[in-house]
Amino acid sequence: MPSDPTAGPSDDFLVAGMLGGDWAALNKLIDRYDRLVRFTVLRAARHQCAHDPQWLESVASATWAGFVQSLQRHPDQRPKSVRAYLAAIARNHAVSALRASQPPDAVHLPFDSGVGMLITATLEEPIDTLSRIELLETLQFCLLELEEDDRTLVCQLTAITERRWQDAANAMGISESTLRSRWKRTLDRLRDCLQAKTGISFAPKTRNGDSLD
Repeated sequence: MPSDPTAGPSDDFLVAGMLGGDWAALNKLIDRYDRLVRFTVLRAARHQCAHDPQWLESVASATWAGFVQSLQRHPDQRPKSVRAYLAAIARNHAVSALRASQPPDAVHLPFDSGVGMLITATLEEPIDTLSRIELLETLQFCLLELEEDDRTLVCQLTAITERRWQDAANAMGISESTLRSRWKRTLDRLRDCLQAKTGISFAPKTRNGDSLD
């Protein structure tokens, strides 16, 4: 049977050793968690990794560099879970690298800042944050799959969620009834896409097509 990679010194012990200049301790952490790092990157950007295997290598390396630098900046504040913290950093680097690889004229979505939030700025348990980032990234991909006119509609999200339908319709140069009809169609498509990609059942479709009324 293969040996247990978590056997031996605790993560806390190895982190302390790494911060004390013992790079053998870092190598032990890499042996222990590098597969997790690479799996996280692969899960976040499967198509990119398949297209360019070196991309996975570079993001994994950046993850470990970010891990070391983050702990060196805050040696007295350590993550509760090294496993979860590394997964969050890997996810963050993968999302940032994906965004950097987009063409300059790529559509800017209203959720963009949420997708790119800096996970490494916090040393709290990041599992919940990671889940939110995964959902936001999935939502971004679903938005990118919409037709251009529907993406333009999403940019009026603030007005729509505040039920300022006429303001949003005027900004788009369409009638309020047309906006409501398109909003119903767009919500339905987003719900279907998110459910297909995540397996999560979102808000049910209502008779008038939108639960904001």
